[in-house]
Amino acid sequence: MIRYEFNRTSWPDYDTGDQREWVITNGLGNYGGASLIGGLNRTHQGLLVASLCSPTMRYVTLERMNEMVDICGNNYDLETSRRRINGHQLLKEGYRYLTDVVYDGTVTYHYALGSASEKPAFEITKYIALKRDENTLALAYDLINHSDDEASLTFTPWLNFREHNTLSRDSLPKFDMLLTGNTLSLVPRVNPYVRIDISISDGQFVLRKQKAAVNSELITEVKLKTEGLTSHFTPYDITLKIPGGITKSFSIIVSVNYSEVIQGMALLQQASDCFLDGRAAHKIVEKSRRYYDKLLKKVPETDDFAKRLILASDAFLCKRKSTDTETILAGLPWFTDWGRDTMIAFTGLTLCTGRYDDAGQILFTFAKYMENGLVPNMFPDDNSKPLYNTADASLWYFIAVYKYLKYLGSDENVDKNYLKSAAEFIKDSIFPCLISIIDAYEKGTDYSIRMLNNGLIACGSNLDQVTWMDVRVGDKVMTPRHGCPVEINALWYNALCITDYLCRLFGYDGSHYRELSELVKYNFKPAFFNQLSGCLYDVVVYNEERGDFTSKDDSIRPNQIYAVSLPFDLLSPMDARQVVDVVMRRLYVGVGLRTLSSDHPDYHGLYRGALEERDEAYHQGTAWPYLLGAFFTAYSKLYGATSDGRETLIKFFEPIKKHLMNDNCIGGICEVFDGDKPHLGGGCYTQAWSVGEILRSYTEDVLRKKKTV
Repeated sequence: MIRYEFNRTSWPDYDTGDQREWVITNGLGNYGGASLIGGLNRTHQGLLVASLCSPTMRYVTLERMNEMVDICGNNYDLETSRRRINGHQLLKEGYRYLTDVVYDGTVTYHYALGSASEKPAFEITKYIALKRDENTLALAYDLINHSDDEASLTFTPWLNFREHNTLSRDSLPKFDMLLTGNTLSLVPRVNPYVRIDISISDGQFVLRKQKAAVNSELITEVKLKTEGLTSHFTPYDITLKIPGGITKSFSIIVSVNYSEVIQGMALLQQASDCFLDGRAAHKIVEKSRRYYDKLLKKVPETDDFAKRLILASDAFLCKRKSTDTETILAGLPWFTDWGRDTMIAFTGLTLCTGRYDDAGQILFTFAKYMENGLVPNMFPDDNSKPLYNTADASLWYFIAVYKYLKYLGSDENVDKNYLKSAAEFIKDSIFPCLISIIDAYEKGTDYSIRMLNNGLIACGSNLDQVTWMDVRVGDKVMTPRHGCPVEINALWYNALCITDYLCRLFGYDGSHYRELSELVKYNFKPAFFNQLSGCLYDVVVYNEERGDFTSKDDSIRPNQIYAVSLPFDLLSPMDARQVVDVVMRRLYVGVGLRTLSSDHPDYHGLYRGALEERDEAYHQGTAWPYLLGAFFTAYSKLYGATSDGRETLIKFFEPIKKHLMNDNCIGGICEVFDGDKPHLGGGCYTQAWSVGEILRSYTEDVLRKKKTV
């Protein structure tokens, strides 16, 4: 079992404890999260953020559960929150009673109430977990009354029903409510097809006079230059008595039910008392822990760092209801599934973790939704038609298929019949789609994606942004890359080589694809190699009629690393070394590769402030950790055979290990970092391709090569 353990030294003050976050998931797109000390610091936080149509339609339902204990004439309020009242900040500092926090895919908080120098009068251990494949949260409590006096406990649920990207400061939703024994049910009037049930194992619900907690200040949103204020619905308290000298287990289970047929009062009246026993929530927590333990045991030949990445990887795998298959969330807390992100993260999240069934489902899903030679870039939240605005997702699809076959073929634990079935699946269901992609790119398809007469791929026109550097603010394109982008053509070459490989594997004639790949390789270096800087141009524009290049972008960007890192080599070892050395010298910052060298006039070193300010920096200097995977693999290819090279490669992972253990989201890797020191994390607090690419590179370039040295 992988554990992240924290004690009071981890939160010397409110701000320090509030900066770190945790997230739990359950395979449906649901998530729960809070700060390390149990506070709320961003819009996308709550103990139960339910997905009504996996993995979309995500709503914050139970935002937090406050606890208060009266014992021996003393009142202990465990609420940890910021309020903004009449322009002044008010801190509730319940975290001062917090002694330990443990994260292992579930979350454990331990509180000791009483004098710090004496044995505590009362102890509370709270366990938090989401039930797999259900919109259900378990709050399990172990309550120990060390005193001789009776203790009175009050639990106050902070409720809401808001889309997880929005706040509800002045417009708290209205609910119809029904109390049935030990279950409180609420139906929000804004969506009468939803019912929230709160069930308790003991105690009673007591109607409150103060039915709202107002003006909670979410400090992360304030730093992003928004008001960051929200309010919460608090209709009932849950009260409980614990006699002196007694230890008691207590459970609260919160479930969200979504019906497409029954609504309103009819849905409310279907609620029933759950009759929970005191350890009902504990059983969900324990089952969740067994799930993660089993997940880690699927890949036995690994080490502590890889296990932590495997644990982190599970947060992104979930079911998509519209396709009834597995998919990959691009990042938490706000992204859903994106084609490009899925294909880049694919190897790390599914193959390095031994989740071959999930991998096959993902490949099948994207094949099923292919259109005009393009795999979907995004499945929208409203389940409308997918978007196809990407030139690279379809090419990354080839890499995913190739890796799928290679991993299965090299895994000694894979049954021969399973391997045979997987090969037939690729041949029958996936290979025809790969051929259609090549054909579409060769003849030309949407978004001006087309093969030129020199074999290179051009893409993009007008305001279309079809590479991963895709930010546009209104009509302003932040990183114009129309023409022939370097990584698109490296991927194109690899797609052709993989198609040739598959033709030979399946007994087809692959000569056409082999000839095309040779044409691309012949023209790649003359098109892209910048003799002056010793690396590759980022984008070139080729005039087919004149047979020459009208422009070449000499910005030092990380996209060139894929010409070295991908499975099939485009450059000579000498040229490849120059590219890797320039990337290391000009772009590498430990936790990521900068998207633009710091000496460029358009460089932005800080990813801060309002959205437009962040968009200015997003691909103009901000460092991205997912790019490290390609950089590490490229370095390993060139220098990994020597002891010094292996030692350097292992050291490359240290900044990410430190980040994983000490910064931002516990056990996660951020989407981006500032290009400038101290390289603070930002964007999504844990990102699929950040985790996936680090895990892939560590598996392939460190762990596997250890076995061969």
